[in-house]
Amino acid sequence: MNLTLPLLTALLLAPLAGALAEPTKTGVPIHEDKAIAGRIVIRDGKFVDASTGRTFRPAGVNYYRLGLIAGKKQGHSAFSPGSYDETFITRMMENLSRAGFNTVRSFLSNHSGAGGIVTAAQSAEVNPDFLRNLAHFLRAAQTHGIRVILSWDTWTPDSQAWAETPLAGESRHGWVTEPSQDLKVNGFRLTPKPIRAKANAIRALIAGLRKSAPELVPVVLAWELENEVHFNLEQEPFPSRPAAFVFGEREFDLRTDSGAQALMDAATRAWATACAEAIHAADPEALVSASVFTFTAVGRQGPGTWSKDQTKDMRVPARPLALLDTGLDFVDIHLYVGKSMTESISQHLQRDLASVEMPLLAAEARRLGKPILIGESGVAAHYMRRGPDWQTIPHDVGVDLLRKFHQALAAHPFAGVLHWHYGSPDSSARDEFPALHLFPQYGEALRTTRESQ
Repeated sequence: MNLTLPLLTALLLAPLAGALAEPTKTGVPIHEDKAIAGRIVIRDGKFVDASTGRTFRPAGVNYYRLGLIAGKKQGHSAFSPGSYDETFITRMMENLSRAGFNTVRSFLSNHSGAGGIVTAAQSAEVNPDFLRNLAHFLRAAQTHGIRVILSWDTWTPDSQAWAETPLAGESRHGWVTEPSQDLKVNGFRLTPKPIRAKANAIRALIAGLRKSAPELVPVVLAWELENEVHFNLEQEPFPSRPAAFVFGEREFDLRTDSGAQALMDAATRAWATACAEAIHAADPEALVSASVFTFTAVGRQGPGTWSKDQTKDMRVPARPLALLDTGLDFVDIHLYVGKSMTESISQHLQRDLASVEMPLLAAEARRLGKPILIGESGVAAHYMRRGPDWQTIPHDVGVDLLRKFHQALAAHPFAGVLHWHYGSPDSSARDEFPALHLFPQYGEALRTTRESQ
C-alpha cells in the first residue's frame, strides 16, 4: 500500500501574499480553531496528534536566514538578536496557515556572542534574547496550527560548558578521546566534545522553554541533531587509511571500502543514540531526528562504493539504515528535482532512492515503526533556464517540474514533505531556489498527490 504525501489545499485560492489578521498584543494573530494543544507522537510508523489521535502528515516549508553573527561570522541567524524579524515571521505563519501548511523547519545558530545562541563561549545558558525570539517564532506557529522542526547545521554550538559536560553513559560508546590526527568534520561523530555540545544545547533549549513558556514545548515537532549528516573522505582518518583504526573498542580496516563504511555506520549509530538518549532524558516526549542528502546527490552510487565513485565531492552522507538503527524517532531524507538529457525526473528519483537502499530502508522503517520524512524538496533555477536569455527564470517550467516530481514521490512511503524554501526578508526574485512567498504559484505543484490505496 502506498502512503499519501500531504495534501496542501487551496494555495492558489488563498495566496501567500494575503493581508494579516488583526494582531494581538504579542503581535501574533490568533486563530482559535487551529491553535496547537498536544504533542505529535509516533504510532505504528506514523506521526499522530496525541490530542486528537489523528494521523499528522507534515506538509510545509523550510525557513532559513543567514547573517553576520558577532559582527564577523556568517551563519544561520533565523533567531539571532539583531537579525530576527518579528513582522516577517508573524506574516509567514499567517500565510502558511491560510495555504494549508502545517509544518516549518528552521535552523538554530551555533555561534557565541551578542547575536548567538550563547553570549559567551564559557556560558551554559541560552542567550535570553535568542530564547525570546525562538519563543515568538513558536508562539506564532502555535496560534496558526503550525508545528516546528528545529535543526542544526554541521558545526556544533560554540559553548565550552556544553562541550565539557559529559552525557550519561557516554563511556560505553568508545569515542576517540586522543585523536592523533585532525579529524575535522569526521570528529563531530568520533569525538565526545562536539557530540556533548549538540545534545546539551538541545537540553538547554528545552529547559529554557519550560521555564519561560512551557506551553510552547508541544509546538516543537522534532529536534533535528544535524542538517545533512556526512563524513569527508579528504579528512582523517580516511586519507591515512589505517589498517586498524579503533573506535568503540573495535578495529576497522580503512584500507577497504567496506571497512570505511563500517566505521561510518558505527560512528553514526553511537552519535545519534547518545544524543537521542540525552534529549529523551530531558523530555521523554520529544521527537529526535537527523537528516541526510542522498549518495546520488554527491555523485555516489551508494554506501561503500568509494573506490568506484566518479565524483570530486568528498562528502559521504550518513547511511539512513544506520540512522534508523539508533534512538532517533524518525529519519529525514532530502530529495530534489533532478533530470538530464538522458534521464527523466522519475528515473533520477529512482536512482536517488536506490542509493539510500530503498526499498530495504522502507521495510526496516516499517519494522521499527519509524516514519521517513522528506525534510527538503524543491527545484533549482538551473533546471528551468532556457537560452538565449539565460538570466530569466521561467517559473511556469519550474511549476511543471515540481508537479511531476511530487507525482513521482507519491508512489513511495514517505510520511510528509517540506518545500525548500519559504524565503526570508533577504530573498529576491533572483534566488536560485524560488522563494515561496515571492512565487506562490509553486504551491499549486505541492497539491499534486496520490490518494491512499
